[in-house]
This record gives sequence, structure tokens and C-alpha cells, in this order.
Amino acid sequence: MSSIKEKVRINPLIVLFSYNILYMAAAGLIVPGVPLYLATNGFSEDVVNLVLASTALASLVGQVIFGYVSDRVMTKSFFVGLGTISYIFGYLTLALLKNKLLSVFILVILNFFGSAAYPAAMALLADFSSVQNRGRSMGLFWSSASLGWAISVAFTGLILERFGGSYLFGICSLMYSVSFLLIYFGFRGYDKKVKIEDPSTKVRGSIFKSILSLEGSFLVFLVGTLIFFMADFTKNVYIPMFYTFELGLGITTSTLLLSFTSWIELPSTVFFGYLSDKIGRKKVILIGYMLCIIFMVINSLAYNFWSATFAMGLYGLIWGAFSGASSALASELTSENERGFAMGLFNSSGSIANLIAPLSIGVLIQLFGYRLAFVTLSMLLLVACLLLIFRVKEKTNNPKNESRQK
Repeated sequence: MSSIKEKVRINPLIVLFSYNILYMAAAGLIVPGVPLYLATNGFSEDVVNLVLASTALASLVGQVIFGYVSDRVMTKSFFVGLGTISYIFGYLTLALLKNKLLSVFILVILNFFGSAAYPAAMALLADFSSVQNRGRSMGLFWSSASLGWAISVAFTGLILERFGGSYLFGICSLMYSVSFLLIYFGFRGYDKKVKIEDPSTKVRGSIFKSILSLEGSFLVFLVGTLIFFMADFTKNVYIPMFYTFELGLGITTSTLLLSFTSWIELPSTVFFGYLSDKIGRKKVILIGYMLCIIFMVINSLAYNFWSATFAMGLYGLIWGAFSGASSALASELTSENERGFAMGLFNSSGSIANLIAPLSIGVLIQLFGYRLAFVTLSMLLLVACLLLIFRVKEKTNNPKNESRQK
């Protein structure tokens, strides 16, 4: 009997960590690769921004809808599989297509269905983690993401320059195929054996009513998260373009710097996730926000390879402080029977940022240049700090608060 319990406790986490390595390895090719692919294949900056905004909108709608549905029908692992298999066939199609305009259309559709995967995976992770070690579990989860990202993003520029977009999309399809097999075999039967929620307590009603029923602290936290993800989008998309075209570092060097960041994220996500279990989620997230302000200011002053390297090294600490603590806090500001929906909204804040950033930061860059855009983001991050300090209240089940009560 004890061996069965141990199996249920450990195996799902190992499966999710392994899945995340491959999932984010594919993302490490796609996130910086798609805008660079479009920009080097005759699309103007306006069109690139429009495509990025469209895919972000599709992902936003998909994450909210699939997160909402995952709390009500089927199992969360089903939605992880649904999103992953959508990526498999979507990127395989893109690898074989020659029509660029049709490829853009498929990218948008693909982001809608593929968005089902990640919120469900994070909700599963929260379900299988206790409050006392959830920050550590989320830190390990994001550390595995950083590992996958670091391995692949270093080769994004090289693949694009040497082989082209077809190879890039084909490799992504292969990675998602392996990650799908991990989920399929790793979670087969688990959701039937392990039931976290009581089905009678599931929230019913429309998506809009469900959003209004969520905690005020959670909704305010989403606003601060949105601002942070705008900065993260800028780091993944515009800063490599800034390094490539303004500092003259080239595509390969710029994407290598993204990989450098991710290697620093590996230990920092684990450390800060563990730290959030000890001192509270808000303090650790605040460290991430404040460091991100410094990161943007440094980039606004960057002038050569070494200043760019220092800035990207610093971001490894920023993502480490934000990722695990914020994921744990988001899951704890809502009830278990709304966790899939909550994590869908949490992840959708990244999609909203991906939608807003091309239409705001992207336009600002075109009008006034990269450096002023980075300064603007630093001021927005200050707003995120204030929202977190004064408007977000951790629940009493936070490990820090539990220790106080004892």
C-alpha cells in the first residue's frame, strides 16, 4: 500500500519535469525563431508585429477557454495531450508548407489549440504538490523549462541561417512528439486513480462569472504579472533584435545570449522557489520585479557585447525569482476546484502581454527607438511592484503565514 502511495506522489512530478524540458526546448526555437524567420523572409516590422499579436490573441483565448473547461470535463492530462498533439501536427505542416501567407494563418490556429497544454500541466503540478513545498516544485518545474530553453535557443539563429524555417519547425514537431509520449504513458490512468477535487464542489457558470468570482488579490496579481510578461516578451523578442541590428552582434550571438540567460536560470529557479517556501511568495516576486527594472535600465545604456552579456546574465536571476514563486502564488490565491481556470488565466497574462507588447512596445520602438522603450518598461515594472506590495494579500495557507500561526 505504501509503495502505491509513493508512486502516486513522485511519478507525476518526474513526468511533468521531463515533459517541460522538451516542451520548452521547442519553445526555445519558436519564440525567438518565428519573428526572426518572418523578418528575414521579407515581412515588414508592421506585419511581424501584427502576426505576433494575432498568435498571442489566439493563445490568450485558448488558455482561458481550455483552462475553464479542464475544471469541468475530462482530465487535466487530457488537455496537456490535446495541446501537445496540436503542436506536433501544426509544426509538421509548417515544415512542409511553402506558402508564407498560409503559414501565418496556421501559426495563429496552432497557437489556439496548442495553448491547452501548459495551464493544465501547471495545474497538475499544483495538484500533486503540497503547500509546504509547492514553491520548490514550481522552481524545479521552471528549472527544467530553463534547461530545455537553454539547450535549444543557442541553436535558433544557427538553424535559421544555415537550414531555414522548415528545419526549425520540423525539429519542433519532433520534440513535441516525444513530450506527448511522456504524458501519454506517464499519466495513463493517473487521473482516474488520483482525484484531487470533489466533483460536487466544481464551480458552475459562464467564463465571465467565473472570472468575477475569483479573489480580488488574484485579479490584481494578474495585472502585475501582465506587466512582467511584457518585459519578458521584450527580452525574448525585441532585445535579441536590438542586439542583432543596433549593437551589431548578429543573430547567432544574440540567441546564444538567450541561452546564457537560461543556464543561470537553472539553479536560480530552484533556489528562489525554495526561498519562497521559507519567506513568502510576495517577497521573492518583488525581488524579481526590482531586478527587472535594473535589467531594463542596463539595456537602455548597453553599447557592446559585454554590457549585453551582463544584462542577460542578470535576467537569469530575474526569471528565477519570478517563475516558481509567482506560479505557486497564483495557484494558492484560488481554490482547488478553480485551479485549472486560474492557471489558464495566469498563463493567459503572458499571451495578453504578447498581444499588447507588439502593439505598444513594438510601435514605441519604431517611433523612438529601443532604448526609450526599455526605459518605459522599467517605469511600468515599478507600477507592478506597488500593486504587489499594497493590493495582493497572500492567503493564510501560504507556508510563511502557516509558520507564523504556529
